[in-house]
Amino acid sequence: MATETPIFVERNPAVIMAESKAMLEDLLGRALQPAQVEQLMLQFVVYREVLLLERFNAGMAQMLYQFSKAPVLDYIAGLVAVERLPAARAGCTVRFTLVDGHGPVLIPEGTRVSTADGMVIFAITDDIAVPPEVNSVDISAIAETPGKGGNGYAPGKVNVILDPLAFVSTVANLDTTGGGSDAETDEQLRERIRLAPSQYSTAGSRQSYLFHAKSANPLITDISVSSPVPGTVLIVPLTAAGDTPQQVIDDIYRVCSEEDVRPLTDTVIVSAPTPRDYTIEVNLTLYENTDAEAVQSLVTGALSEYAQQKRELLGRDIIKSHIAQVCRVESVYDVAVNAPAVNIIIGDSKFANCAGITVHITGFNRG
Repeated sequence: MATETPIFVERNPAVIMAESKAMLEDLLGRALQPAQVEQLMLQFVVYREVLLLERFNAGMAQMLYQFSKAPVLDYIAGLVAVERLPAARAGCTVRFTLVDGHGPVLIPEGTRVSTADGMVIFAITDDIAVPPEVNSVDISAIAETPGKGGNGYAPGKVNVILDPLAFVSTVANLDTTGGGSDAETDEQLRERIRLAPSQYSTAGSRQSYLFHAKSANPLITDISVSSPVPGTVLIVPLTAAGDTPQQVIDDIYRVCSEEDVRPLTDTVIVSAPTPRDYTIEVNLTLYENTDAEAVQSLVTGALSEYAQQKRELLGRDIIKSHIAQVCRVESVYDVAVNAPAVNIIIGDSKFANCAGITVHITGFNRG
């Protein structure tokens, strides 16, 4: 994708000034001197023209989805039947426990439970009838307020019943809450606009599945689509969270299993990606009279950024020479990469997960 904003009109002040000055001198029949009032007025006029041309160029760039920003980007998305994904709600599975000897109990859809700190309220998604012989039931629950605030509550932390029910004694979430996200970013929306033409295919193309899967939840940062066996489509989503919440997996499965998305012969499987753990350990030789502590901190920061970039996408290999290149900041004479011992090849359904970074200063050299 193009990264440099295209130039639609000439807006170099020096070029515009030279052209304008030549035209005015031709009209006046004489040369202009720097201190003359005409020259001063010309500078003002050229300044205003450059400002207008800059605005024009920026406005034209807004017409291209690669450079557009909200709200114009949203209007461009509408041309290809794409809308910005709103903030998504976090979800979890909660278990209601009932007292012994109860009769038939109906737990209605919308029954509210909250986290122990009272910050997030969840509501169950379906009615569920509990027969007398059953003392516990598991139900899906969704946060009332969209956003990331509902993520990360460990099992047992959603445990307050806000709508008391007869014979129901306790409630607790069985899994860590997740799947909540903020509204889709401009960069995510641009990627879906690029994939939008594929949405009209129901022949099972990879791009079509990519588009629909990325449209399921704005928490997704990358998607892998493959067919391990004929007739089976494996979709592996990666999110910015430490793992892929079940809520995100459920969202993708629901979207990609729709009759107008999935070919009749396809079986859709959605699975969380597998982390490929690794560590980084490097030995640095520095030039003499170098602040070793400052360089160590700088290199550690650069390696952390490198590891985070690899973490955000599926199938990104870890190459020793790339690690060494990241370490070659100012004042570094030489780099030895101890870990990983060899290049790490990451499969499409896996992501690189850095478990630790260690930077040693092993010596100095005059160079």
